Order: sequence, then structure tokens, then C-alpha cells
Amino acid sequence: MRNVLVLPAVLFGKSLFASEFLHELPARFQTNTSNWAWVSYDSPSVAVIPGSFNRSVFDAPHKSEVSDDGIAQAFAYLNETDFIAYDPRFFDIIGPDAKVEHVQHLAYQSHEAPCYNPTTGNLFFVEWGPPGGVNGTHNWQYMLNTRNNRLQKLQTDPPTYNAHGCVIYGENMYVVTDGYEDKETGQLVKIDPKTWKKKTILNNYYGQTFLGFNDLDIDSDGNFWLTDSKSAYGRDLIDFYYPTNPTVYFVNGTTMRPKPVHITTGNANGIAVARSSSNPNTHTVYISDTGVSEFKPKSLKNPYGNRALFAYDTPHGGVLANPRFLNNPISYFYDGIRASKNGYLFAGAGDGVDVIDPTSGLTLGTIRVGGGENLAVSVAFGEHEMWIVGRGGVWHVGNIKEPLARDW
Repeated sequence: MRNVLVLPAVLFGKSLFASEFLHELPARFQTNTSNWAWVSYDSPSVAVIPGSFNRSVFDAPHKSEVSDDGIAQAFAYLNETDFIAYDPRFFDIIGPDAKVEHVQHLAYQSHEAPCYNPTTGNLFFVEWGPPGGVNGTHNWQYMLNTRNNRLQKLQTDPPTYNAHGCVIYGENMYVVTDGYEDKETGQLVKIDPKTWKKKTILNNYYGQTFLGFNDLDIDSDGNFWLTDSKSAYGRDLIDFYYPTNPTVYFVNGTTMRPKPVHITTGNANGIAVARSSSNPNTHTVYISDTGVSEFKPKSLKNPYGNRALFAYDTPHGGVLANPRFLNNPISYFYDGIRASKNGYLFAGAGDGVDVIDPTSGLTLGTIRVGGGENLAVSVAFGEHEMWIVGRGGVWHVGNIKEPLARDW
């Protein structure tokens, strides 16, 4: 039987009126320094909200307009939290000692492409697109020393323009770019983090330019999975119209031969690769579609556009098989996605980072970045910690119970 909060008029920051909405936390989460909430459909006012209510699909649940005072108080408390659980498994993944810290306060524009190097303790990430840079173009990146929180700008040799996604594999960083203006098309580049020497390793599909890469991941065999999106043209980073619809490419890591494996009329955005739970010799690929973002003739968010997360098996040679709709975000849309060591998906979802079960697609909980104008875009993993980058800067989430960093 569910335990209902019945004691003080105010308990752990929540009014008594909110107790019918907010599920009682497990005991070990009631006394820690982070603010937690548990929203469960076992609670009477979650399954049936009293009075009138409404919100946009782009707004977090706590931004719903409600007529009931108790629900309004519950939502006000949700906006003060660090972690919101929607499923009991979220408590086991995050653990009671986890803490969210806003370690770098930066401009309210997109920050992308986080890569964490555990050897040096450095976090590489970028400021992406307008209004920053020179008309949105950036030929520099950020480097954050996570051990002393010192932030600096750096340039690779030669400079990398408009980086958009990054992963570390072996001793190198692999970065995808949008290209810039009419001078350079989208590229996959390799960067040596010791010397910052950059080498372009892919810039065309049999003579066809790429649209402008958005993100990438690398499987355990060293093959690349790249999302080629219309975001660069939509934000005027490049001068040429995209030659095809947004596409996901599989690139053989040995031959560098690219192959399109998925095409959408929406937008190819985040991508994550995990070992298949049924066959450790194969992988599962997760792709987020962000067709909700429309760019021209004017920039807007269309609630009827695609914002779904899809999963595919990869039985051989980069072929995507067994396509399945996995999840539609509770709010906003999924931008950067990463798969943890045990296969859980962590996705930037506006108000925070959603943690998603890779089989059922259920959203297990959200790691929040503080509300207001702050917005979570993408993540990078350490062993039991992670960094979130987005609008508003960089957040560190430490003391996470679940191991996160993959073993490749």
C-alpha cells in the first residue's frame, strides 16, 4: 500500500496540500542535501488532476497552468528540485548521494559537443551557432579543467569551425562539424588532445556534400554513426541549401566508407550506440528526431513536428533492423543522447536530462538544471559523474551510484 504524507503542514519543503500529488520519498532520500521529488501515477492527484490544467508539449510538467491550489504548490516545489523520479528504478540509478552543481555560468545560447577525458580531467565542449561567434561561426572551442574549474578557449591546429558533436575513442577525440559559410562543408575530424592537431578524415559522400553534421557516436568496433542535419543551413552557418533530407550515416572505421542507413523528413539530431542486451556482439542504435524545430522561412517550434526517439538493431554491416518507436519526451525534445555502461539512455530534454529505460522506453526520471532560461542540451560521462552542457553553461552531477562511462 502506498504511504501518503500526513504529518507536518510543511514537510521537506512541500505543503500538506501537495502530498496527494507527490509520492513519499524512500527514507534514504529524505535527509540528503539534494532536493528530490517522486511523481508516481500511484498518487491520486497524478492520475486524476483536479480542476483545470494545461501545458505546451515544450514546457516541463511543473509549468502546467492549474486551477487547484494544492497542485500549484506541488508544481512550485517540483521547480525547486534537483531530481524528479517517475519510476522507483531512478533512485537506484542515481543514488542518495548525487548532487547537481552549476559549475560554469555562460551565455543563454546553445552549448554542445561535450567530451570528457578521464586521463586529463578536461571537458571539451563548444558554443554553437548564433548569436555568439562571428555571425554564429566559431573557430574556437571551450576546455574546462574539471579539477580546478578553470575554463579557457582553445583552437585546434588548423582551426575547427562550427563543431557540433564530439566523442572520445581510444586516445583521440572525434568531432563532427557543420562547415561554415561557403568555405567548408560538414566534416568528421580527428583531434589529438595532447597537441590539438586536427585531421579531417571524412568530408563527402561520393562527391556529395554533407548537410552539416549534428552529432555522432562510435560503436565498440570503432565504426562511426553520424547524424547529418539541416540545422546548419537553418541557422545560416552555411550558405548552400542542403542536398538531401537529414540522414544518418554508418561509416566503417577501417575503410572510412560511408553508407546512409536512415533518412527523415524531420531532422536527424542525437544518436547513441549501446551493446545489444540480447547479443553482446551486436549493437542497438538510438536516434532522436527533432523535426519540431523549423528554421525557414522563420525559426519556430512546431508541436506537430517529430520529436520521437527510435531504436534499431544492427545485425551486420551497419544495417538498421527491427525499427521501433521507443519514446516521446514528456516535454520538449531530445537533443544530445548518450548510452551509459549498463545501457540506460541519458538525453538532454530542455528542463533537464531524462533517464530512459532502453527496452520499455519509459522515462525513469529527470536530472534538472534549475529551471528558468537554463536548458539541458547534451551530456558527457565520467565513471560515477556526468557533465551537462546547454543554455546557461555547464553542470556537474557527482556521486552517481550507477557506473556511467562505457568500457570502449
